[in-house]
Amino acid sequence: MSFKTINKKNIQGKTETFFRSSKWKNTLLFLSFVALASGFWALQYFHDKFDFEIPVKVQYENVPVGIVLSGNAPQEITLYVQDKGSAYLNYLFRQKRQLLSIAIDLEAISPNKTSYTVDQTALRNLAGEKLLSTTQLKFVSPDKIDVDYSQLAQKELPVTVNGIVSPASGYLISDSVVIEPANVVVYGDKDNLDTLREIQTLPVEYTAIDKDWSVFADLKAPKGIYLPVKKVKLSAKIEEYTEKSFEMPIVCDNLPPNLKVHFFPSAVELGVKVGLSKYSQLSKSDFEIAVNYNDLKDKTSTNCLLTLKRKPAWLKNYRIAPEVVEFLIEQNKNL
Repeated sequence: MSFKTINKKNIQGKTETFFRSSKWKNTLLFLSFVALASGFWALQYFHDKFDFEIPVKVQYENVPVGIVLSGNAPQEITLYVQDKGSAYLNYLFRQKRQLLSIAIDLEAISPNKTSYTVDQTALRNLAGEKLLSTTQLKFVSPDKIDVDYSQLAQKELPVTVNGIVSPASGYLISDSVVIEPANVVVYGDKDNLDTLREIQTLPVEYTAIDKDWSVFADLKAPKGIYLPVKKVKLSAKIEEYTEKSFEMPIVCDNLPPNLKVHFFPSAVELGVKVGLSKYSQLSKSDFEIAVNYNDLKDKTSTNCLLTLKRKPAWLKNYRIAPEVVEFLIEQNKNL
């Protein structure tokens, strides 16, 4: 017989002896009394009322546009209540899942003031809605909430597209990209607002567009600036285009009456890319190619660059050939 077999039998024997002994019986009797006492204590605990605390999160809602909170208002209050042990356990379990919360509606605060007070009665009513019907609310700490705030300066600014919006080959954007709304009212410190000239979208890139197009783009809020409008709609009419050409004379602006200027050549070709829907609407009178005399009089060369002085606002693509011409200024012998 091995040592392990002898040892195992020895342990089994001692165990059986212990469970038949009076010591085990006394221990069992003691544990029974402990369990019975615990049961009576639990019954008493669940039946009797006692005081305890409940933390409650505070949320501030419906803050009017252009109003900024100072940040000193409490984010949490404490309710001092009385109820049975069963209710206390209920609150404990609820807090483990999510802290109780109340919402303070700031929609009615006045822009002509700098503080709004939620008094004791209002605070107790809000807190009471979150409690069990058996729970007695004794008091709230703090017993009122003072919300300090200030009125922000405001400014209306145009919205611009930050990025690329381009049509496919053989197509063009009729008119231009439409932004809705085209202007937005922004809020912030006056010094910050004074430096702003526009509000941009977040970077966008849309290329090879071959049909009518629209998307929503997020706006980028500069640091310290509040934007009530978060998105704008971008849209464009896309159509096939053709080119229309005109022979255009060259006009000289601000030319003194005693002078006259000759251009070589005296007329140039203007080619414009136009959508098929507007082709018949364009005429020579919609355009003017000009040179300013003030730009010519001090030139040391006889060449000048032509500019398209007048055109429809929606027209973006055009060419002037030649774009640079020679000129000669002389006295007007007719005067």
